Amino acid sequence: MGDVKLWVLDLGRMHIDRSLLVANWRTATVHDPHPRGELAEFPVSAYYIDHPDGKILYDTGCHPQAMGPDGRWPQDFQDQYPWHGGEECHLPNRLEQLGIGPNDIRYVVLSHLHADHAGCIEFFRKSRIIVHEDEFAAALKSYATREEQTSYTWKDTDQWIRQGHDWRLVGRDEGDLELADNVEILNFGAGHSYGMLGLHLRLAEAGGIIFTSDAIYSSTNYGPPMRPQGFAYDSLGYARTVERIRALAAKTKSQVWFGHDTEQFASLRPSTQGHYA
Repeated sequence: MGDVKLWVLDLGRMHIDRSLLVANWRTATVHDPHPRGELAEFPVSAYYIDHPDGKILYDTGCHPQAMGPDGRWPQDFQDQYPWHGGEECHLPNRLEQLGIGPNDIRYVVLSHLHADHAGCIEFFRKSRIIVHEDEFAAALKSYATREEQTSYTWKDTDQWIRQGHDWRLVGRDEGDLELADNVEILNFGAGHSYGMLGLHLRLAEAGGIIFTSDAIYSSTNYGPPMRPQGFAYDSLGYARTVERIRALAAKTKSQVWFGHDTEQFASLRPSTQGHYA
């Protein structure tokens, strides 16, 4: 356990309608029959684990060419969920700052395949890519049918399909998986998306950390009481996941690191300032 180290990778910021972060965050009343919407900013992140059994990456952020007139993301998607950040926020550059490259990563664990979490799959041609089987099927369906209103980016998917990566699909009934000593993949199943994977890491000094990604956006959603996200494929599955994480955190005395919590992320030590051990 003492040889395991964790780096928090800051991959820029996105904006999103606040009602998608917290459902019914502002509702109409007789005094305010037409409440205004609001764009909220949230962090995009990934987590790099240096482990004796092989280097591990949890999520990959947005593709460096996501935005712009010729960007990977459709213009409507860019307008709804704009990303911004300097070149230093691109995942390959964050890894380079640490003296490593994509070919050094043994495992890439993807919480799910939405554009802000799986945009850089194509860089990891020598890694084993781990994702939930239902999420993989949903992304391929979106690709084949060229769905327009989707969080799976067609151009990103097109690249990793062409490259033929080493995929490990986690079955919906498979349970949790030990990836390495003190590193466990949590099979959350359906909730925010079709198939979500979390990660439970135990460090010698920092203790246990549960990475939720979009299974729980923020402490506001986590509660108690639990407040649902405005963006969820399976609302009941989402609620079950929140309760499961709450129970696991209590049982193992672990911290819970949320997927897009601006305040919490600001309190974490970024990779440019060091690591957790």
